[in-house]
Amino acid sequence: MSKLLSCRNFRFRRRLQSAVQTRRFTVLAIETSWYHTPSTLSSPNDDTSVALLHSPPDSPGTATLLASKTQTCPNRIYGGIHPLASVQFHRQNLMPLLQSLEIPRKPDLIAVTRGPGMLAALATGVDTAKGLSVAWGVPMVGVHHMQAHALTPRLVAALNGGNGGVEFPFLTLLVSGGHTILLESRALTSHKILAETIDIALGDMVDKCARRILPGEVMESHPEAVSYGAALEKFCFPEEGPDYAYHPHKTPERKQEDEEKVKTWGEWKIARPLTKNEKVHFSDAFSFCGLGSTLDRYFCMKSGGPRSISVEERKALGREVMMIAFEHVASRIVAALQASKTPPSTLVISGGVAANKFLENILSKYLSQNGYDIRIVIPPQKYCTDNAAMIAWAGLEMYRAGYTSAPTATPVRKWSLDNDAHYESNDIDCEPGDKNGPGGVLGISGWVKRETEEL
Repeated sequence: MSKLLSCRNFRFRRRLQSAVQTRRFTVLAIETSWYHTPSTLSSPNDDTSVALLHSPPDSPGTATLLASKTQTCPNRIYGGIHPLASVQFHRQNLMPLLQSLEIPRKPDLIAVTRGPGMLAALATGVDTAKGLSVAWGVPMVGVHHMQAHALTPRLVAALNGGNGGVEFPFLTLLVSGGHTILLESRALTSHKILAETIDIALGDMVDKCARRILPGEVMESHPEAVSYGAALEKFCFPEEGPDYAYHPHKTPERKQEDEEKVKTWGEWKIARPLTKNEKVHFSDAFSFCGLGSTLDRYFCMKSGGPRSISVEERKALGREVMMIAFEHVASRIVAALQASKTPPSTLVISGGVAANKFLENILSKYLSQNGYDIRIVIPPQKYCTDNAAMIAWAGLEMYRAGYTSAPTATPVRKWSLDNDAHYESNDIDCEPGDKNGPGGVLGISGWVKRETEEL
């Protein structure tokens, strides 16, 4: 009799376990992107990342991050990212990272960064994801890297039990070493670019200025994989007493501060972006290369070389450069809000530079001074930089909307988020989509639309 009861209990536990498993939907994600423009080779961060996320079908607004692993390529010895070393690093570390996840059961979905970025780096992740998709017999979603950044606050809300999320439409400011984009996120696959950089990215500019401003001993005290922009912020605003006091342009307090800086340090003459010709105002453009150029000229003009610039002046210069750059960003956000008939009530800031607290402080006060009481949402720092968790969530949202990637889908170097962006059939950097169909996220080939179902 006891054996019979034991057998029944065993079968009951197996049925219960099976029922519990069917209520789980698990996503395995791979991130190997690195976006390259002619000026971004100096960006020091290049990550290989994997994650395992699960979201219960009966509560799709919540999620649990089961595991997340990242390895960063040591690029400092090259003075920035070395393309061949980057690809080799991804190839060497992706499989060990996947093995370290100790996946308990095959996932229900594989999400992988498909673009935009360097094809060789992306291919490492996409090819691995394709192989796992075929071996396990599970679908794959090729994720737009910048869409994943924009959706990060929704991931964070899901990890917090569904609290504090953002609903469409909202503004998204994507700021990193490779991107500076302001867009209106109207829906999951509907985005409109309102402004983007015409030269280098904000993060790239801050990194370059940091390498000029930071004293040699500060540079040497940091590990190989370092974000110079973060080091500059820490240098200018020490942890023991951070002071993010900021007064917007043209206020009496700001006028007094500017006069005191001139009395103390003299004229720096740091260029304000896109303001040389007062008749031209590119409200849909960012520009940062001039900041670095004028800073270089100031250092070169100082008699006695760089050592003649004191530590205190370097801190003041760092604050000035960041303030001018961040005010430039804020001015474009205000212009976009002024041009909108129904301005969104939420601004999401994502990407590596989003971790800069001085940026948050300036945007908040600048927008408030211009009459915009807008909610600013910034994910935790670990989700601001490139990570596979955001790829997992973006892939899950796309899958729930009915999209998967075809077996023929390949990595793409160029892939705009803007709905009006389409690619020609002779563009080797991208898989052209239907010129009469949607643009942006869905504007390239390789998508498979399926009937949605309960997950």
